[in-house]
Amino acid sequence: MIVIFVSWQLQIFPLSKNFYIKERSEELTGKSFWSWEEYDYGEIGVRGEGYSLDIYKFNDEMADYFTNPPEDFVQNFPPNELSDIKWTETPVKRTDIETLEFVTPTYGGWKGEIVERQDFIRTVANEKGGFYAYKKTGGTDFYLISPKRKLIIIINHDM
Repeated sequence: MIVIFVSWQLQIFPLSKNFYIKERSEELTGKSFWSWEEYDYGEIGVRGEGYSLDIYKFNDEMADYFTNPPEDFVQNFPPNELSDIKWTETPVKRTDIETLEFVTPTYGGWKGEIVERQDFIRTVANEKGGFYAYKKTGGTDFYLISPKRKLIIIINHDM
């Protein structure tokens, strides 16, 4: 039983990450929905710094919802404890470009798919029709929704 609990908490138990993303996306959007992993990256440093990137795909129904969301979505979400700004339409505003660049770095040791994903995220963040929000604390949490691509992207960068 303890092995199952620990593996669930570490999100290595099958489907545990899906439940985490479902809960997280509901906190961020006010809408509960399932999504499926497209890409997952995590790196933790010895001094507490780290980087995580989750890209999850949602269904057509949710894409329709986010294409024309209700007013309370933009006015009330994400809640203040999760964001410094409420959902803002993409493309990313000039004043927020520095934040986008911070959460999509390309470090010297990074090669291949992670670099391609960073470029992809910058592209999605600069397309019309999506939404982004972020929270800057010790690090930065950045959230991006693309109804066109049916994606929710959650990034945490603590460096």
